[in-house]
Amino acid sequence: MRGKGWIQEILSHFVILALMGAGLLWLHKKAEEVPVFAALRYLDTAFAVAFVIYGLMIVIFIFQLFSSVKLERFSPGNPESIKRLDRIRRFRLPAKCRQLQNRWPDYRNDFREHFTGRKWTRMGAQPFDAVLIRKRMIPSFGRTPLVDRLFLFYHPMLNVIIVDQILKECERKIEEFFGQHPAPRNRVIFLTDMKNRDEITSAAAGIVNYLGTAGYRISLYPVLLDMNAGRFFYPLDTTLIVGSHRLHYWRTRLLLRGWIKGQAGKYVVRMAGGE
Repeated sequence: MRGKGWIQEILSHFVILALMGAGLLWLHKKAEEVPVFAALRYLDTAFAVAFVIYGLMIVIFIFQLFSSVKLERFSPGNPESIKRLDRIRRFRLPAKCRQLQNRWPDYRNDFREHFTGRKWTRMGAQPFDAVLIRKRMIPSFGRTPLVDRLFLFYHPMLNVIIVDQILKECERKIEEFFGQHPAPRNRVIFLTDMKNRDEITSAAAGIVNYLGTAGYRISLYPVLLDMNAGRFFYPLDTTLIVGSHRLHYWRTRLLLRGWIKGQAGKYVVRMAGGE
């Protein structure tokens, strides 16, 4: 999350980019003034590539700038912090997803079937709704095959203490079963249909603040689905997670979000049709 020296870090990056840009412009100007360099055909191509790379660096800097400004470690016990978290639009699902539990009463079982229908194997459950694994499609070279692991957890009265306990339990199980089913990539889906919006937002702070590391090159990525208010929370800062894992979690998060929206639309149609 945002640290004490984030302003100095941003300013230092800005100064470095400014000096690099000024240096490139100066070199380009000097090269045009020297006939020997001006006659070199590949020099224009080299400068073009250099300016493209410089432009990409500016784009990355701008992205990091906005990300750094938006990152905040939310305090579950601070009403103002919780209000700021509640106002973040990226965590909101479409209006059709509100009070979804009333139209989708068997959603917990459907979540389990959604994954088991995609070649996920169920393991022991307690205290979870389900613990599932799926073998990864990479060579094991005689070692124990790597798997992906998924925890499903439902609680009707969710709070930040329960979220913290379950995250620790997930970390414990990841370590306990790593010898039998090594899973560098792990996810946990929290489900709740609780109607206390502030309490759920407070619990979601534990999700949004979570940094995702569960060991060396082992990650855990939590999401929280608020069925009543139609919200979908996930960690804001994933910089400590291995890059390939971040891409995996980003893709699976979008797929899960899309499936939830599809289910919401299906049940809206059913209700409109009188079923």
